[in-house]
Amino acid sequence: MTLRAGEIVLIRMHFHQAEGAKVRPAAVLLDTGDDAFVAAPVTSAPPRSDFDLEIRDWKQAGLNVASTVRVHKLTVLPKADLIRGIGRLTEPDRQSLWAILRKAFTSD
Repeated sequence: MTLRAGEIVLIRMHFHQAEGAKVRPAAVLLDTGDDAFVAAPVTSAPPRSDFDLEIRDWKQAGLNVASTVRVHKLTVLPKADLIRGIGRLTEPDRQSLWAILRKAFTSD
């Protein structure tokens, strides 16, 4: 399975210091075709920093509530924990996501 950048997925996130897991949405940033992918968490909390993306078209992205991508909280997730895809960011939201990523990784 290959995921597309900007896709919103549901993933089983395992607890670090306890047993169990929660199902959370994440935004796919990169899938190179192996057994893991790079993603950023999606939360219902409002933006708190310049590196948070408020998803303008959250309904079109398959989300149930207004949401934020925490672009600065990148993580590598195993595809084995993927539950399913729920949608994709619209083109304007994807462009905003790429702009925040460029800002985060460009030293100006």
